[in-house]
Amino acid sequence: MTMQQRTEPSPAAVLISVAVLALVLTVAFGPLGFVIGLALFALMFIGTKNRPTPEQIVPTRTRSRIRRLSTTGRVAIVGESHYQDAIAEVVRHATAQSLDEAIPATAVLVPETVNRHDDQAVRVDLLRGDGSAITAGYLRDDQAADYRPLLLELAEHGEVGACPARIVGGGQHSYGVHLHLGAPRLLLLDHEALGTAPTMPAEQQVTVTGQDAHQLVLHRVVNGRTPVHVIAELRDCRIAHGTHVGEHTLEVLLEGERIGQLSYAMGLRYCDLAQEWRARTGRALCEAVITNEGTRGLQAKLLLPR
Repeated sequence: MTMQQRTEPSPAAVLISVAVLALVLTVAFGPLGFVIGLALFALMFIGTKNRPTPEQIVPTRTRSRIRRLSTTGRVAIVGESHYQDAIAEVVRHATAQSLDEAIPATAVLVPETVNRHDDQAVRVDLLRGDGSAITAGYLRDDQAADYRPLLLELAEHGEVGACPARIVGGGQHSYGVHLHLGAPRLLLLDHEALGTAPTMPAEQQVTVTGQDAHQLVLHRVVNGRTPVHVIAELRDCRIAHGTHVGEHTLEVLLEGERIGQLSYAMGLRYCDLAQEWRARTGRALCEAVITNEGTRGLQAKLLLPR
């Protein structure tokens, strides 16, 4: 993901160096030295004609596919003091003095394989508008040890993990970076069939009702493994049974199939938020965790804003 650029000596510098060498050989060895120097001059001239100039050398970036990670946690990174100019570039020198005003960005987590200070380091880069990335800091040592194995597993498949970042500071204050990043145990989303559209902030668990009638769908999704971390979609619906028949709530879908709905009270709380999110992003998506509850069967808990 990082930009890299090679530097080459200019053709003029190469030719001057060879000319000086040819002169020295002529003085030292007479006519034979002159012939050798002339031959070297000709060879280097041909080489510089075929070598790309600095303007032809295009910066490159690694070809890693971005893999969205769980956002069910908050992680503060370290070392931002060394990368203030880089962070300022990403946020275009904007300022934010509290988490409520935090500037959104996207972070990628890179397990460094060559680091002379720490062979277990996990670097945190921020994505720029052109798709390249620039370093903003590192995970703390204890957190890096927990996340690194999963990130290395992604790297083996040509992937790099990404999560939302929030940036505060600027002006007279240093920039700081917090990540919306899930715990290592449920870091990798198991099903990404709904693409890369953003999910609502994952801040608290919300129960889904009516899942007993949709166990076949849940079993197909988990495929014998629990817990499983997935992305669910919320759509408007009406309550069909009980005290609040006909009232609005939200149905919950996994891979396009219904697995239940929110209660009337939760529907009141989240219907407007889901509608706003759908208007902004095209879909009301959220994270969910499916667990095996024994006699209750498989149960999905949504992760929604507070």
